[in-house]
Amino acid sequence: MENGRTTIPALRPVEDTDVTTWELPEGAIGRLGQGVLLGVEYSSDGAYLAVATKIGFWIYDTATMIPRALWGTERGMFNVATFSHDMQWIATGDQDGIVKIWDTQNGQCVTKIDWGSTRNFNSLLHLHFSSDGQHLATSGFAHSAVYKWGTNIDTPIMSCTIEDAEKKDYRRGYYGDRCFPISFSPVSNQLAYVTAIGTITLSDIDTGKQIAHLTGHAAPVHSAIFSPCGQYLATATLDNEVRVWDIHNESLVMAPTTYEGDRVRLAYTSDGVMRIANIHEDEVQIWNASQKEKLDTFDSRGTTTTAARFSTDGTQFAIANTRGNLQLWKAESPSTIALFPEYKPSAYSVIFSQDSKTLVSSYWGTTGKVFWDVESRKTQRIFPSLTERSSLRRTVALSPRNELLAAETGDANIKVWNIDSETLVAELTEHENHVISFSFSPIGKYLVSAGTKGELFVWDVEHWEKQYSLTPNENERVVEARWRMGDKRVAFHPDGKQVAAISYNDKARIWDVESGKHLATLPLPESLDVPPLYRGEPKGTEEVEDPKRQRHLEPVLDVIAFSPCGTVIACGREGEAILWDTNTSQIRMVIRLPETSRRPFALAFSPDSDYLAVGSWWCGTDRVPIQLWGVATGENIHTFWGHASDVQDVVFSPDGTLLASGSFDGTVLLWDMKPYL
Repeated sequence: MENGRTTIPALRPVEDTDVTTWELPEGAIGRLGQGVLLGVEYSSDGAYLAVATKIGFWIYDTATMIPRALWGTERGMFNVATFSHDMQWIATGDQDGIVKIWDTQNGQCVTKIDWGSTRNFNSLLHLHFSSDGQHLATSGFAHSAVYKWGTNIDTPIMSCTIEDAEKKDYRRGYYGDRCFPISFSPVSNQLAYVTAIGTITLSDIDTGKQIAHLTGHAAPVHSAIFSPCGQYLATATLDNEVRVWDIHNESLVMAPTTYEGDRVRLAYTSDGVMRIANIHEDEVQIWNASQKEKLDTFDSRGTTTTAARFSTDGTQFAIANTRGNLQLWKAESPSTIALFPEYKPSAYSVIFSQDSKTLVSSYWGTTGKVFWDVESRKTQRIFPSLTERSSLRRTVALSPRNELLAAETGDANIKVWNIDSETLVAELTEHENHVISFSFSPIGKYLVSAGTKGELFVWDVEHWEKQYSLTPNENERVVEARWRMGDKRVAFHPDGKQVAAISYNDKARIWDVESGKHLATLPLPESLDVPPLYRGEPKGTEEVEDPKRQRHLEPVLDVIAFSPCGTVIACGREGEAILWDTNTSQIRMVIRLPETSRRPFALAFSPDSDYLAVGSWWCGTDRVPIQLWGVATGENIHTFWGHASDVQDVVFSPDGTLLASGSFDGTVLLWDMKPYL
């Protein structure tokens, strides 16, 4: 290995700044958002920043603060991406328990290590190269290992399991601070790693000899870093206690200090001064820990349980907040905080405006509803204002004329806003618990909402008064009192006179909106006496045509939709998409889905009603498919492979030229539908 290499030539040209087109899957023409951010790490010289996300890992030039590369998009789901000291390699750890080593000179993966794990927690949380680049230390929940990765990737040269670790003890750290730290000394192959709750052990990797056991922390340790000279080790715990140890005599060199924020991050400057980032819910404080002096404070709303890291010399600091923003601080210009807002939480719903020029995406948490310009793929606005976002959740509906935006508040209420004036026009408070789905009627006269306590309400939009509580003839509840992830559980007929809703107890029902009368309960294909109705996956059709074989499907209908022509209604459930005739309420077709799409979680008809797009939960594949089915034939027209994780929603543009898909990976992909028009 050649040491001293400090450049990364395999980067995109500086002028190539349209990241919305980088590394797109086949068939996609744009990507909105840069993914769910899970980890940040600086290169040893601070010149680059690696940002690990669910779609891949980004590399930033810290001098210009522009992205220069996106690698690892074949699978993504990275928790961490870390540089070797000479910057020749980048190691990544993903949520599948796979370590990958990337050559920075060409961006290619040169080594894969099946790290594995114990106790079914296989998500990698920390990686660290030794100073000579020959060894790689890895850790996850209660498990750490060291590999001499250049010559042996099958068997670690050291492995440690914390037998008494319980997930409940690390609840906060496991999702946010990522406990079980590992750290190589910058001057030797000494390794610091967790061996018990509150205990750090130091070992010499070359000899296998344990050097020291540092005990005394009452809470789990989540950070451990060596001083530049290698003589001292600083540690921090989930209760924000910071200690500095002399590793030669296993003694404290500074009195334990507890900080009052939500969590802390540690760093040493090149001259050995320890810095602390004390992270609060709405601000970050930078401290000289040695002198107990506050150096700087900057605003960062919503910073809890997210990624944060100092550069190796403590002169730079990167933090991602829960609204999806990445913020960068530099000691040389502390008053200037760079902000990168394109990292988003999971995208749960997508809606096109009637002119197909704007797309509205809704995210989990407090990001707000993002209005995207479809042509430029840039953010037009985030709605509502920042001060209101904390009360709005993921479910969203847009009125037909794009005048009103309805959003779930998380406290059983629905807020309705006038988009142009950004004023609150109504707050609907009749629901007892969570609201899981709502939709405007096609002409905007009604809003129908469904809640987890079994209620289904029809609201008069003009006066914002409740018109009806819809109940089935069988006197059954519409929605079981249980939280369901799906939010497309009510749908209007194109004429606005009927509404369909689905319940957890496997019932899909249709009502007359004007009268509140229950019209029909749609039958389900529980018997095997109608094999001609089945289409789709050959293995699935063979199964249902064999009377000796029984299907064991979850009786859960996740999503529902009317075709724009009004003649077909569709639902998705485990292993299949069911299509009914709207006029007769009888099954027209059951499309058996392949193993890669066993849980259809999103579906949408094309504007001409010719196609049904089905998006699914992740089923163990590198990418999650979105399948395009012919409504008349039940044939699979095309399959798009794009997202790294669950497809939460799909929608066609009104002009039929685009299909948008929102995913748990934090992005929205735009798919070109012109070849299928």
